[in-house]
Amino acid sequence: MRRLKFPLAFAVTISLAACASAASAPAQVTRVVSTTSFGMCVGYCITRLEITEGRAVLIREARGGRGAPRDLPEQRFTTQLTPTEWQDIERLAANVDFDALPDTVGCPDCADGGAEGLSVERAAGSESVALEFRASIPEAQPLLDRVRAIRDR
Repeated sequence: MRRLKFPLAFAVTISLAACASAASAPAQVTRVVSTTSFGMCVGYCITRLEITEGRAVLIREARGGRGAPRDLPEQRFTTQLTPTEWQDIERLAANVDFDALPDTVGCPDCADGGAEGLSVERAAGSESVALEFRASIPEAQPLLDRVRAIRDR
């Protein structure tokens, strides 16, 4: 009977370790989306940056206002991402703990300070946070910095 306890305990330990590592592995990131908007703005006031494996697409939309043209066309700018760039973004996105963040950080677009949004999409669903434009969020800062650098280029 004593001889069975060790192999049984070993098998249970290995089984539990396999379950724990499978449960903690993050689902693969399929897309990262970053948005900006400004309420008291005329012209191109809304951007949406969609980052997927191999490319980033920046979409700019116009908002009409006093004296502004109301029919400005949507603008699209595309850039290719290297596999290394995508892997870096995917790794940074997988490390963001959205459960540790509130849905909204600060007061997005209050006093026309602008608003920013960050979403990480996986096959199982998406998670997002809204924040003041260019605000710092320690839990997501490396990803925010990387995404902002792509938008700026």
